[in-house]
Amino acid sequence: MRNWIVDHIHSTVGFEVKHMMVSKVRGQFDSFTADVEADDLTDLTTAKIAFKFEGNSINTRNRERDKHLKSADFFDVNNYPTIDFKSTTITKNGDSYKLTGDLTIKAITKSITFDVAFGGKATDPRGVEVYGYEAEATINRDEFGLTWNAALETGGVLVGKEVKILVELELNHPNHVLSNATIIKKPSLSKSEYLEHETESNKIHRMIAENLTDFILIINRNGVIQYVNPSLKKVLNGDVPSIQKSNFYKNIHPDEQDNVRNEIISYSGRTIKKSLKREFRFLHSEGYYLDVEADIVSINNPSFINYENELILVVMRDISERREAEKAIYQLAFHDHLTNLPNRRSFMNQLRSEVMDRKYSRSKLSVFFIDLDNFKQINDQWGHDAGDLVLKEAAERIQSVLRPTDIVARLGGDEFVVMLRDVHGEEDAINIVQMMLLQFQKPIGESDQEYPLTCSIGVANYPDHGESPEDLIQNADTALYYVKERGKNDYMIFNQQMEHQSLERRLLENALRQGIREQQFYLEYQPKVNMTSNKLMGMEALVRWNHPELGIISPGKFIPLAEESGLIVPLGEWILRESCRQASAWGALDVPPLTLSVNISVRQLVDRDFVDKLKTILQETGLNPRRLELEITESVLANIKSTIPILKEIKKLGIQISIDDFGTGYSSLSYIKELPIDTLKIDQSFVKDIHTNKESKEIAKAIINLASSIGLNVIAEGIELEEHVDELSKDGCILGQGYFYSRPLKVEAFEDYMTTNQESLYSLN
Repeated sequence: MRNWIVDHIHSTVGFEVKHMMVSKVRGQFDSFTADVEADDLTDLTTAKIAFKFEGNSINTRNRERDKHLKSADFFDVNNYPTIDFKSTTITKNGDSYKLTGDLTIKAITKSITFDVAFGGKATDPRGVEVYGYEAEATINRDEFGLTWNAALETGGVLVGKEVKILVELELNHPNHVLSNATIIKKPSLSKSEYLEHETESNKIHRMIAENLTDFILIINRNGVIQYVNPSLKKVLNGDVPSIQKSNFYKNIHPDEQDNVRNEIISYSGRTIKKSLKREFRFLHSEGYYLDVEADIVSINNPSFINYENELILVVMRDISERREAEKAIYQLAFHDHLTNLPNRRSFMNQLRSEVMDRKYSRSKLSVFFIDLDNFKQINDQWGHDAGDLVLKEAAERIQSVLRPTDIVARLGGDEFVVMLRDVHGEEDAINIVQMMLLQFQKPIGESDQEYPLTCSIGVANYPDHGESPEDLIQNADTALYYVKERGKNDYMIFNQQMEHQSLERRLLENALRQGIREQQFYLEYQPKVNMTSNKLMGMEALVRWNHPELGIISPGKFIPLAEESGLIVPLGEWILRESCRQASAWGALDVPPLTLSVNISVRQLVDRDFVDKLKTILQETGLNPRRLELEITESVLANIKSTIPILKEIKKLGIQISIDDFGTGYSSLSYIKELPIDTLKIDQSFVKDIHTNKESKEIAKAIINLASSIGLNVIAEGIELEEHVDELSKDGCILGQGYFYSRPLKVEAFEDYMTTNQESLYSLN
């Protein structure tokens, strides 16, 4: 077998990790070696392939991020300077391959599989045969002990545990030394000669370019501008001759300038070219930078094949508004707007990162679960303004006793949680918790009014009381429960006796199983309304539990338990079947057609039989699939690669799909347009104060504009006031639901609502 020559200048080994709500964090290894032994590159099945990446050469264009990636938390380059891959088997499937081999990171070796695609074959200007290949594989960060530092990224951490490895190789034929006679020379035309060859087609293309709102320019490989369209001319604010003498790279932000220049120069030197997609900041003539998304393409014209004269088309679009919307959604998604503390999502991400790190160091940390005593009485007696004041003061008092390395977050309501990062023993945690209790002994004073305030605290220590974030939070919460039971205003540290005595959850789970068997559940339906015409458009099915002994049990109590225990699968199937049956029955009445919305959990969606169950239910109930909408939460999108195929199968049935609570979870704005969905549902947390809170209004408006720009419907939930309707309608939202229109209704009451709604519309006409 022959050793093929790797063109390192035009080959790359990189990686990307999905980031919370934005597209990706990307990087590459600037130094690597690749050995490819093969008889024939058109058939790799007998090839032997090995890679070696230099860990110290990692480059993500962010100095702090690179420093972390080289540290002991991630690649640990001091102890493990290289990352190695060696192929074991290669199988062919059409024009693609499955390349399986051993990947070694930090002395941990795992088998991984690359999907390999043939990128094409070409001959460079010297007459050398060049073969292009692209390969992609996914690894699990946890399996290799790669811990992400949450503080490095805006708003939080990376989503999921997947790291994608991306390889692009250009391979030269081993016998590449050629005589002068074999060198291919191609003519280079002067500017005047080129203009003489311009065809009618070129004129049409120019007319299109000059009427587009995108910023279009043509540069040579050194960045000298040859052409700009009118949209970009306005941004650069200069006359054509001076613009055409200027350099494109100098308009790029200094932090990104070298990287963009080097990538374009490297790209222009490739024999096999595919378009580049890059995002960077571009200087406006008024002195500020625009965030732009650029497609970079080599102009495939024989007149400009000459290396120096090669022209490159750059098409940029302004994404500044999208960036601002992302930042605003970030703030709301990761912070509590009242106290400005991290919220549950942000805290859990950071706790996961810390726990993962301690799997190797075994150092200790402590988690406090804090609940304000008698907070409901303050709200009831003095109102919500007083309650907000107390919450903000409580946040400050908790922070006042913590160290710089500790983290406090508001989970919601009057619940806070604290993580002590570095504790040497239980005594450290006890000292801090006692200082915290002391801070709460003094009443809160405001406008000659004093509000008595104490708190109860449950403590769980890692690893003694749990080795997962969920266990630590749960056990700290269990300890808190015992403090409440024993009189409040104190703390307790979790112990095994508490766990043995915690029977409520097990009893409730058994009751839930029995309730599903005995059909103790029923459905209520909340109307969805056109806010302009007040016309009823559909309804959301909501499950209720009427226990024979305990009476009505709150969904907030049994739904999370159903999710955790897996009972949501049979319960969800019953909800889907019963609501479809009822909707089909209503469809037979003399009323306008309505769309039924049903919530689907992550557990249901990943059930391998879910789509088949869906088909069976539709067939049994006779409901038109186009009258069914499934609502999924953003957490479903955490693993978008496996989710999209399932959603596409559902869409093929004619069923609509909406994302519930949009803006509060995992959605990547850059992915939304690619998802097979129909509707975005604005979460009620953005709606409840939209008439008084500028930030909430801007977030809601950004979501409405996003949906409109990519052809999606949008609906707002949690509408309770006429002011909510006014603000949402003003921003272009048409559909809404909430107590302003109706609370969830039992079957008979919903039928009355349908009749009343129809009669009122007739009377208006």
